Amino acid sequence: MRIFRTLAILLPLTLPFGASAAPGGDKARVSFVSGGGFGEGAYAAAIVIDLAPDTTTYWRNPGEAGSPPVFDFSGSSNLASADVAMPAPTRIVEAGMDVFGWHDRVAFAVTIMPKDPSKPVTAALKMDYAACEKICIPMHAEARLELQPAGGAGAKPAVVAAARAAVPKPMDVGAAASLAPVPGADKPTWIVTPKAGGATDLFAEAPEGYFAETKREPNGAFRLALVEAPKGAPAPKTPVRLTMPTAAGAIEFYVRLDGGRASP
Repeated sequence: MRIFRTLAILLPLTLPFGASAAPGGDKARVSFVSGGGFGEGAYAAAIVIDLAPDTTTYWRNPGEAGSPPVFDFSGSSNLASADVAMPAPTRIVEAGMDVFGWHDRVAFAVTIMPKDPSKPVTAALKMDYAACEKICIPMHAEARLELQPAGGAGAKPAVVAAARAAVPKPMDVGAAASLAPVPGADKPTWIVTPKAGGATDLFAEAPEGYFAETKREPNGAFRLALVEAPKGAPAPKTPVRLTMPTAAGAIEFYVRLDGGRASP
């Protein structure tokens, strides 16, 4: 993240599983829901954030301002790993800056791997995130899921299935887009021309120390510019991840800006 908004620093708000936002001021509510029992080597779950009107929460790359969510599962039992996957964000203009996130509601798909598949899992979530309207409020939520191999009451398979379906699909760069450098640009710049139909936006995640900006071109392509880099550093050798929402669903792919192979 590049900028933390500091218009207001307020006390964090803790919302346990199943809690409702209090009327008259709370900006967000978090719930942690199960998709059912153990299947295909893992449990499927979702973290859902319901937001008050005109309130924004942020993607893992928040853009020019904002704070990404941070997830902590260290208090869990019989948990080998918990992988959180996000849908593609929306580009939102805040105070003249482009930020990447969501209004209203967002659901993150969570894949939970147990240490011992024959035993239950207690997945204990601690989550820090931001809820921003005219001021930006740091939020804290805690929730627990008791997961049984055979499933149990309270599962919300439709919510979890929708969260998983919204995760961008990986695609080889050759099938996703073409990349051409722009000679003479003030900053290292490339034109990304989608091969997938109906591309509506493009979001870039550059390695630490770099910041890549994306803008739509009139012909349906996108301009990708490396606007920040460590002093004297060449183009990053680590691949840049690009997320592209399309009419058929979001895709993600990796590009190398140093002329190397496009695969990560």
